Amino acid sequence: MTFLMTKKHWPTIQFDASMTEDDTYWHPTNRETMTAMRQRIAEFMHDLCKYEEDNIVVVSHGVWIEACLHLLAPAILEGGKKRVYNCNMFFAECISDADTGQFMRLDNVNQI
Repeated sequence: MTFLMTKKHWPTIQFDASMTEDDTYWHPTNRETMTAMRQRIAEFMHDLCKYEEDNIVVVSHGVWIEACLHLLAPAILEGGKKRVYNCNMFFAECISDADTGQFMRLDNVNQI
């Protein structure tokens, strides 16, 4: 299903404005480095803290979620002993600085 079809199928969902029909992070011969993925995770968490909603669902591939949790909540992955697979679900509280709104940490991370 394409992104435009997804938007049409679920018109009440607010998709991030940066999403487009083309996946700009995927290339058939060039893989994203861990450094680049960590930078993308940091930017995502910064942007996530800008939303005023109390509950936000984040949908992504298992590899991205695993990298995010490894970086921000390694205990949930038992220091790298556990893996994240597509369709796994996790709950976390995104804690930001009350004055600046900057992302600080994830709390209460649990697999559901």
